[in-house]
Amino acid sequence: MEVRQRGKRVIRRDVLVKQHGLSPRQVQALMHILEYGSINIQEFEAICPEVKRRTLQREMRDMVGKGVLVSEGATNRLIYRLKE
Repeated sequence: MEVRQRGKRVIRRDVLVKQHGLSPRQVQALMHILEYGSINIQEFEAICPEVKRRTLQREMRDMVGKGVLVSEGATNRLIYRLKE
């Protein structure tokens, strides 16, 4: 069952990446969201520790602008989820 779930996540990721032209960092964030349901900026920083927070925030805003994600909450408590 786990293999099937992982396969579905990979296929969904590939479709979204192709549709929206996502960057490699955005793909990492997307995989985290597909696995855990959401991501916040602190989790994204843990995934990409070499990148400045401002850059990661821009990447997430870009994904919201492209209609891939929705954001909930405010400032440091902002959570990103897949747009249904």
